[in-house]
Amino acid sequence: MESLTLDSKVTLREAYLIMFDFLDKYWQRTGKPDDIGELLGDLSLSDTAEGKRPMDDSEYADWFTSAKIVLEQEQSDTGYRGADLTFI
Repeated sequence: MESLTLDSKVTLREAYLIMFDFLDKYWQRTGKPDDIGELLGDLSLSDTAEGKRPMDDSEYADWFTSAKIVLEQEQSDTGYRGADLTFI
């Protein structure tokens, strides 16, 4: 495996799994709060006739919409600005 940088390329499937792993570790580290546990349950993958799919299709649809927004904005001159922090 090549070394990871902020410019490493990943597929949307890999990005989804990375997000899930991050949330799972956060959930465990913070005492397993119910709201995050519920979200992880909705986002967990299950076997279907079409392959692995998230348990809650609406959560997946929201995630996919976010992926589309971020990727489209990253192609613009300013890039995605939703994660920018402004300190007062």
